[in-house]
Amino acid sequence: MGIQVYFQPATVSQGLLLRCNKRMHNALACGSLPPHSWQLSSSGWRFKMNKTTRAALTLALAAIALPAVAADETRPYIFGGYQTVLADQADRASDSSNGYAFSAGKALSKHWGLEFGGFWNQFEADNGGTNEFRELGGHLDALFFYSRNRAFSPYVSLGVGAMKNQNKTVAGQPEDTDPFGTLGVGFFKYFGDESRYGFRADARYRYVDTEIPGLDDSLLEPVIKVGLVAALGPKGSGLGDAGGPDADGDGIPDDADLCPNTPKGVKVDSKGCPVDSDGDGIPDALDKCPGTAKGVKVDSSGCAKDGSGEGPNRRFEDVHFEFDRSDLTDYARSILDNASKAIGGLSQQYPSLKVDVSGHTDWIGTDAYNQALSERRANSVKQYLTRKGVDSKRINTYAYGESKPVATNETDEGRAQNRRVEVRTRGE
Repeated sequence: MGIQVYFQPATVSQGLLLRCNKRMHNALACGSLPPHSWQLSSSGWRFKMNKTTRAALTLALAAIALPAVAADETRPYIFGGYQTVLADQADRASDSSNGYAFSAGKALSKHWGLEFGGFWNQFEADNGGTNEFRELGGHLDALFFYSRNRAFSPYVSLGVGAMKNQNKTVAGQPEDTDPFGTLGVGFFKYFGDESRYGFRADARYRYVDTEIPGLDDSLLEPVIKVGLVAALGPKGSGLGDAGGPDADGDGIPDDADLCPNTPKGVKVDSKGCPVDSDGDGIPDALDKCPGTAKGVKVDSSGCAKDGSGEGPNRRFEDVHFEFDRSDLTDYARSILDNASKAIGGLSQQYPSLKVDVSGHTDWIGTDAYNQALSERRANSVKQYLTRKGVDSKRINTYAYGESKPVATNETDEGRAQNRRVEVRTRGE
């Protein structure tokens, strides 16, 4: 029956809390709404939004609901969601429909696409109306995209189709198969730069030529649909950001690709080059030790060498910890195994060598708790190095709590980097 807002009528003893009639529809009493929008029912005052208001509200909420992202999207896609036909009571003598829509589409170029799909709608009789309808149909649409940007891909559509209309309230429930044409606008909006899923909203006018009893010979009706869209295939398997050739299939057209011939499946940045998340010079696809701390020298597999630096002054790969934990992970032990061997060799060259072990935390928790946690982490590393042969007299431990972050504490990734112990050597 549409979107409705109800106000319970006040009793005489309570005083009249809200009045709204033809003589009184100011901003306070009726929110500056036209009096014909209000109806009085047994349950109280009822405001019923008209078709234009409903359509505008639906698309406005859809446009602001999701965050902006970047890059283009030209992969084939499928769509499924809710559809409503905003019926004109004079034409149908029924309420607007509730139903569903589904479709599949493919990009033909950067701007043009082709889509086919189907729908089902149910129209119930409105107040004073006499007709209930059911329709089932299919359509073929041409879509012109102003932009393929994943953040916001607006388009104009032109389509044709056919549907079966059935009047459920007339004797015999007559039905007819009718052609129709559509013209409308819409947009796609994907959830993130890497997600294949997104949101879609579409509004169009539909012209139907029908001969079914209970309907006009022709109908011109707004159709609104909203739902989820899913891109098909691996990222980069579409046309490329500019719709041009993309020889290596990484999603970046050849004329903008600074790293041509990228292997299939390798994640790339906006320039077409393999992503290196930890900045160690080894692409993620080849990095066997992701999350290496900044400044640590690595080998060809992305794992730390035997300490970066010169002479006795070396820094080893940071040891990271799980949230609120001070026990060592298997990977942390492998880091310290390599570090202990390197420290053993350095201690022979530099007899007065010292090892500084510094514990750190993220900012979750009190200062006092994090101070104690950082101390436990530093001691865990010291004890392990001692078991691996490093003289405990060489090792100095320090606890800094949350006071010396190396990354933002606002994100999960940043906090993970801050939960660490740093291992350094120095000469005296």
